[in-house]
Amino acid sequence: MKVLVITWLLQALSVSALRTTVRDDSKQTKIVPSTVFSGNVNANAVSKHGYLDGPQLSAVNSSSYEWWYFDAVSGDHLSSITIVFYTALASGFGFITPTTDVTVVGVDFVFPNGTTNSIMLSASEAVITTEGQGSSAVFKNSGARWEGSPDLSWYTVKINAPGSGVAGTFRLNSVAPAHYSCGKADAGQLVMVAPNIGWSNAIPDSAGDVDFTVNGEKFNFQGSAYHDHNWGAQPFQDNIVLEHWGRGRLGDYSIVWSIVNVPDGTEYATIYVAADQRILIASCKTTSFSLTSLYANGDATTGTFTGYDLHVDLDQGNSLDIQVTVEHVAFNGAPVYERWIGSMSGRLNGGELISNGVALFEEFNLSGL
Repeated sequence: MKVLVITWLLQALSVSALRTTVRDDSKQTKIVPSTVFSGNVNANAVSKHGYLDGPQLSAVNSSSYEWWYFDAVSGDHLSSITIVFYTALASGFGFITPTTDVTVVGVDFVFPNGTTNSIMLSASEAVITTEGQGSSAVFKNSGARWEGSPDLSWYTVKINAPGSGVAGTFRLNSVAPAHYSCGKADAGQLVMVAPNIGWSNAIPDSAGDVDFTVNGEKFNFQGSAYHDHNWGAQPFQDNIVLEHWGRGRLGDYSIVWSIVNVPDGTEYATIYVAADQRILIASCKTTSFSLTSLYANGDATTGTFTGYDLHVDLDQGNSLDIQVTVEHVAFNGAPVYERWIGSMSGRLNGGELISNGVALFEEFNLSGL
C-alpha cells in the first residue's frame, strides 16, 4: 500500500460513471471513465485463474479505490522513483490531491543530491487490458501508460508529459515470483491483506532501469524495482489505523513485509522471501516473522525512527535476521505518512554477514485522526 501526495479529505461526489468490459479469448479490457460511478461497488476477495494484475473492482464510486504501484531504488541508496496509477477519489483514498477526476497518476522523484519533485497527471479515462496474469494500461491524455507481460516477467512504464516537464521510461525485469498475501499466485487464494484491503504483488523484486528527464535534468539509475496493486470497496482510511510496509533486496534474497493494525485492534501480517526465482516463504501468519521498530534518542514518542529489526522463519528450519536502516526520507507527510530509502544487512542462520542491501519502506499512522 503506497502513496504519493498527502492530503486528508473525505468528500462525497455525485457525478456518475460506468466501467465497460470488452472480452476476447485471451484478453479482458476495462474502460474506467474519469467521472465517478454513483452505485454500489464489488471488490474481488479471492484470486481467479490468471488475472492477478487486472482490475479487481466492478466500478469506481466515491468510497472505493484501486491503484497500480511501481517503484525503484538505486543501489547507492541515493535515488528513487515511485509511480502510482490511481482509479480513485480522495474520499476513497484520502492521500491523493482532491480532484473530481477518478483517473490520475502520481509520480515522486528523489534525486541523488537529496532534492525531490512530485507531479500529478489527470487522465480522461483509463483503458486497462489484462492478459494472462499481467496487465497493461493507457491513462488517456495524461501521457502515462504501462505495459506488462502475461507471465509477469517484465513491465515497462512510460510517461510523456511535456506540460509537467517529465518524460521517460522505467523498465522492470522480474527476479522473484509473484504472490498474494498468504501464498503463491494461484487461483483460490485470499487476496485481502486486511479486511476490505485487497493486494496482489506482481513483481516483488526486479532489475530496474530508470531513464527520465525531469524539467530538463537527467534522472537515470539502475537498481531494485517493484510493482504491486491495491484495491478496496470501502474507504482505505476507514479500515486502517497503522501500517508498516516495506520491501528490499539483500544478497540473493527478495523480501516484502506488511503489518496492518485495523480499527478493532486486530493485527494482520504478511511476509514474503524469495531467492533464485523460488519462494522461500509467502505467509500471512503472524508467527512467521517479527518486525521491531528502532529509535534513536528515545522511543516511538520522543525518539527518531531509525529502521527495523526483522526476523523471518524460512523453509527447512532456516531463518533470516535483518536490520533495515533509514538512509534518507523519501517523502515526509508526518505524522500521517512517511516513506524512506534504506539499507539492509543480515545473516542466514546466524552465519556470515550479508551487507549492501537496499530497501524502500513506509508507514501510515492514522491513530491520531
